Amino acid sequence: MCKISEMNLETAKYYGYEAQSNQLVEECAELIQAVNKYRRVETGLGQPVAEDKKAIARDNLVEEIADVELMLEQVKYLLQIPEDELLAVKTFKVNRTRERMESSK
Repeated sequence: MCKISEMNLETAKYYGYEAQSNQLVEECAELIQAVNKYRRVETGLGQPVAEDKKAIARDNLVEEIADVELMLEQVKYLLQIPEDELLAVKTFKVNRTRERMESSK
């Protein structure tokens, strides 16, 4: 079974899969936007960027990562996706990437 906090479990049960899968999509979109904004602020695109803008962009990125992680936790619970199944897929993907990196040397 997947790990989920009690409060997050209550939220998942209350709203259900359809609502929470829609919310996950929205949170992923917000994370994409935050990643792009952070990258843009971090590089400055050739322009100087104030440190406070970098800090704000980083804080926003952290917040969006947290939102996506919470929603993923709920969706994994609602779909009854066990942690060991996810770990197996992650391990396969990491190994495949490692093999690609080795073969490109």
